[in-house]
Amino acid sequence: MDMNVYVAEWLVKERIAEARAAGARDALLHAHRPPRQPMRVALGLALIRLGRRIQSGRPGVADPLAGAILRPPC
Repeated sequence: MDMNVYVAEWLVKERIAEARAAGARDALLHAHRPPRQPMRVALGLALIRLGRRIQSGRPGVADPLAGAILRPPC
């Protein structure tokens, strides 16, 4: 059974049209999305925040060396 050339051409045109539509949809979605930070930047900022939080000496923060909860004097 031979495939009709006209049908094959029509199928190829349909697939190309679908691919172009999907590409246009993706481009539209990415155009309105703010750019994401690289993973290394996000990890670095998270580690900086963690270090600052550890050094801040907030009340109720457990001291792993003393084994007790530190509270500021009243």
